[in-house]
Amino acid sequence: MTSGEIVPLSFHGGLVALSFFVAVLGSYVAMLAAAGIRAETRDGEIRFGYILIGAVAMGGVGIWSMHFIGMQAQNLPFDVGYQFDLTLLSFLVAAGFSGWAFWFVGRQRFTFLRCLTGGVATGLGVVSMHYVGMSAMRMPAVLAWDLPMVTASVFIAVVAASAALWLAFNTQNERQRAGAAILMAVAICGMHYTGAAAGTVVCTTSREYSGAQIGGAMLPYIAFALSVATMLLMRWHLQRASRRFRVRTAQRIDSIIESAPVAHPGKYPGSVQGPE
Repeated sequence: MTSGEIVPLSFHGGLVALSFFVAVLGSYVAMLAAAGIRAETRDGEIRFGYILIGAVAMGGVGIWSMHFIGMQAQNLPFDVGYQFDLTLLSFLVAAGFSGWAFWFVGRQRFTFLRCLTGGVATGLGVVSMHYVGMSAMRMPAVLAWDLPMVTASVFIAVVAASAALWLAFNTQNERQRAGAAILMAVAICGMHYTGAAAGTVVCTTSREYSGAQIGGAMLPYIAFALSVATMLLMRWHLQRASRRFRVRTAQRIDSIIESAPVAHPGKYPGSVQGPE
């Protein structure tokens, strides 16, 4: 294509489906992390293991990996690279805001106001991640932004993030978590592809870029590696949490036994002594 031409917006169906699957996977693991945070909060404590898992699962896999697979899914007539520094920053933004939201909402009793506050912050983090990731693109083209579509993507991100937090802290069983993960993935993908449609790709002459770059073809493999690492991290933490729960339960049982009244011969604990 020549300089000044506009690239029509179209996507590779297989990679769009892969981006949705990755969003579902990340969302589901984030649901499990939220359940762990909820259980620990009821016990009067909250550890950062589940928060870290939720941050990586939601921000790193469900949002960040989905975004770059979705960008690879867009049909462009040229190769696209991504500046390493901005790509890494986009990951830290997505994971950081997600982790903060899990911590903020989960550290105290769940309320709608806390959920809304966390959702707004996370939504703005998702938007920041998306547009930082878009700015990391290195290609012989520029992006012309449609302000109403950008605004729509921000609105979708905030609503989706608030709904995601509500679902994460209010699902009770596996069927609910699976359904909620699918709904979250629909919201995440909806925000991404709205944001992608907000930027019209206008061809330019070839340009030279400085700094390290990541090839676009590598991103699906990076996303897959992140997904596997998250699942392994989740399994390790669940094993530790299970051992900790068993030890805590045993200590409580011992405490109950030690505090029980001692029975005298011929009497039951708590019985009143009758006349002899």
